[in-house]
Amino acid sequence: MESITFAQCVEGAWRDGWRYLCHRPAFAVLLLPYAWLSSFAVNALRPDRTPPFRLLTYVPLGVFTLLENSLFSLLIIHAIRFVLLDNDSANAQPISGPSYWRYLGCTWGLAMLAPVLACLVLALVCLALALYVGVIIALDPTGKAAIVQHPVEVRLLIMIVGGGLVLFAGGISCFVLTRLSLLHTHVAIGGTVRIREVWTDTRGHCWSIWLIQLCVGLPTLAASVLVAASGLGTRHPGLASLNIPNLLGTALATFGALYLGAPCSAWLYRRYGNSLRASPAP
Repeated sequence: MESITFAQCVEGAWRDGWRYLCHRPAFAVLLLPYAWLSSFAVNALRPDRTPPFRLLTYVPLGVFTLLENSLFSLLIIHAIRFVLLDNDSANAQPISGPSYWRYLGCTWGLAMLAPVLACLVLALVCLALALYVGVIIALDPTGKAAIVQHPVEVRLLIMIVGGGLVLFAGGISCFVLTRLSLLHTHVAIGGTVRIREVWTDTRGHCWSIWLIQLCVGLPTLAASVLVAASGLGTRHPGLASLNIPNLLGTALATFGALYLGAPCSAWLYRRYGNSLRASPAP
């Protein structure tokens, strides 16, 4: 069992991110043209929202997004293997094998789990509130009169409660996704889907994992804020694909995911993935 501190985890992610940048500098050079092509394709495929609106018009954009994620997943898997395995092993193992498809399955599965889980939590809480209000009105008929007499206060209360419910549902989704975050790394290096072991390894470490990810991504976050602030007054909706801040923002997000996010995932796996590393290899 490796004993890795919080600071060592952050510094190690930065160091390995720089090491991977030196190992694969061509990826960094291609980020800006990739950002331009991605923004251009998204704006070209995004359907017009004027009536009649049809969900079918979003199919081309959805297909492009899936293809883009599938291609970028190859780079993420290679970066994770570069950090956790030695260079020769990372280059020799076939990336586009079973582990790649398991990685895609985990990525898309967790991406669908977040909104489903949030909607389920919202539905349960709203049902409980509706039952509570119904019981109050049934037991105290004057409560209904108070609602009619103070419509502004009631609407304000509904907005506050609704906002709180959205934050609560989002927090639950973030908690679950953080607890399952080691699963991607384990699958990327050839492991099988081990949800029980992942849940055990991350028990009590949710805040620590989230803070490490935040600290590792601070350089990219700060640069993204500066780029977004510089582009507030220069947005042109008709020329979104040619907007320089938009291009830089997409490139920074890609850079952060590849050169900071992947090494960070690898170091979180080293620090917390004790049960996962002890599980038998496929």
